[in-house]
Amino acid sequence: MSCQLDRLPQSPNGNAMRLDPTFVLTEIELLRRSHPEIWDDDEALRADMLEGSTDLHEFLAVIVDHMRDAEARAVGTEKRMSDLLARRNRYDQRVDAMRSLAFKLMARADVRKVELTEATLSIRAGQPRVIITDETALPPDCVRIKREPDKVAIREHLARGEPVAGAELSNSEPVLAVRVK
Repeated sequence: MSCQLDRLPQSPNGNAMRLDPTFVLTEIELLRRSHPEIWDDDEALRADMLEGSTDLHEFLAVIVDHMRDAEARAVGTEKRMSDLLARRNRYDQRVDAMRSLAFKLMARADVRKVELTEATLSIRAGQPRVIITDETALPPDCVRIKREPDKVAIREHLARGEPVAGAELSNSEPVLAVRVK
């Protein structure tokens, strides 16, 4: 077995390329071919052989490390985005406050237009705004209704064996569970 593994790609320093998934898959395939009897019969022996004869466990440890690093970066990015959004909101509030102050100053001075080097400020008639006084009294052509599937309710119906037209449950697919100590 070790003779076959010796023929696998080597890194420039002579060590097996452990961070290469192709290398690990090749190791697994070589183990599978050389010991087909353990593949179907003995899961514990297969697990021990994979751990002892391949770099699978080491490679999976590297994958988990990369996953945790990516998760930490995602959390940090989310925090950064939240901080930047708060900062943007403060700037938006500052713009609104400055606009309001300029309006008050010009209105108090009874000036409708001021030309400056960087901008021209003018007070003009605004657009009327729509004010909803009773949403339930609005006619149907003045209301938008967003229709979307309620997947929780659909799942509950299907789980009870009740048919739901236009929906069905898929076959469950295997998923990877990662538990970090």
